[in-house]
Amino acid sequence: MQHAIVINVAEKADYKLLADLGRRAFEEAFGRFNDPGDLQTYLDLAFHPETIRSQLQNPLYTFLLATWDEEPVGYAKLFRGECPEPVRVKSCIQLERIYALQSYVGRKVGKSLMEHCVEIAKAEHFERIWLTVWQQNEVAITFYKKWHFEVVGTKKFTIGKEINDDYIMSLDVNKIQ
Repeated sequence: MQHAIVINVAEKADYKLLADLGRRAFEEAFGRFNDPGDLQTYLDLAFHPETIRSQLQNPLYTFLLATWDEEPVGYAKLFRGECPEPVRVKSCIQLERIYALQSYVGRKVGKSLMEHCVEIAKAEHFERIWLTVWQQNEVAITFYKKWHFEVVGTKKFTIGKEINDDYIMSLDVNKIQ
């Protein structure tokens, strides 16, 4: 049976779904690496439904929702903000999040989301897409490198008492056909 991955721009009404999906995906991927209390505090803030609702209403954000046979399985979040110093271009867009539920990792959900992110970046004439990724997240780093993202710097990412080193990675969208 052929499964269908469908990517759509999320609607404002999807805020609770995106909050739940993001919370689940983050907890599945990183929960075992963090103090439970710190993790809970982070999840409650980053994936609070009102936080997501507010971002969906802001034109600087775009959320892409991935479904697998109509079941929500992942999403990407783009943010049109300032380019960080290591990216060094005039126009860039941040891939703030790209998540798939663990049971769908390896099933091309991330690839489909990334294709749509690149299409949006090109359509809006951005030179680069940039993101941050935990330096120990080898699966994600390998995925990004396949897309021709390059490490251009580092930054700190804090969850409670835990301070992690993240890479800043950048992609020249003109390198993607």
